[in-house]
Amino acid sequence: MKKKLINLFRVALIAMVSIVTGCKKPDTEAPVISLNGAASLTISLQGTYTELNATAADNKDGALTPTVSGTVNVNHTGTYTITYRAVDAAGNIGTAARTVIVVNDAASMAGTYKCTITGFPFYFDTITASADTNKRICFGKFGNYAGNTHIFVHVANTALDSIVTLKNVLAIQVGNPPADRTFYGTGSISATGFSLTYHELKNATDSIRVETFVKQQ
Repeated sequence: MKKKLINLFRVALIAMVSIVTGCKKPDTEAPVISLNGAASLTISLQGTYTELNATAADNKDGALTPTVSGTVNVNHTGTYTITYRAVDAAGNIGTAARTVIVVNDAASMAGTYKCTITGFPFYFDTITASADTNKRICFGKFGNYAGNTHIFVHVANTALDSIVTLKNVLAIQVGNPPADRTFYGTGSISATGFSLTYHELKNATDSIRVETFVKQQ
């Protein structure tokens, strides 16, 4: 009799466990990831990117540590994505992403300019912002010389009265007739563009040029 009661108890216990287990809902909810800091960051070219990381919480497993993937190349302009991923015990995956934008601080100076040199006809030039050197702008041409496409100007900042520096640059066999020319000088940013006063050294002859660059709409 006692043995029969024990067996009945076991059967009842198994049935109860089965009922409880059968009523338990499967875990289908993914972990929630929260970014530390903003979801979009903008940093200067050749600056520093510091990973802010993220946290993750799961409705069943509690706090989790997300894995981080993706890189930011601070030495090249572009938009980079950092992805955060967390997996709970049931295999549910939660993800989040952060966008990091690397910019040249002089990017606002890119565009088409009307260029006027004292004593010469005006011309139009396209200026771009360097993708790998911060505060550097690159000329489509300089001094209205065909083939002179590797002149760089460095900008202290893009505020008015900022100093613009044209470092000593050699342009090989440009102009008509072709000649090697060395350019160097300084200038300043105005409300509509910028200006440069520079030396143009050709065959030991040094000429001073004043050129204004007015940005076109």
